[in-house]
Amino acid sequence: MIHPMLLPILALVAGILILIRPQLLNHIVAIYLIVVGVLGLLVSGGFRVNPTAMLAIVAGILILVQPKFLNYIVAVYLIVIGILGLRLF
Repeated sequence: MIHPMLLPILALVAGILILIRPQLLNHIVAIYLIVVGVLGLLVSGGFRVNPTAMLAIVAGILILVQPKFLNYIVAVYLIVIGILGLRLF
């Protein structure tokens, strides 16, 4: 089981790293999204695919491959996550 404090700690570390080394923004955001996605898949367990986890992994990989599109990828990621979240209620 993944400790519930892991994601907030990961977010804090990513935020601090971005403040210290802003030139690494793309890489830090990409790695953060990939790790969050992988953890999301591990939490869902079994054969159930978590769409938000998959989206985080895809967004992270896209940012690594095309860092100049960071703004657009993050914007689309957040919009889709919002829509998926609203669908659950």
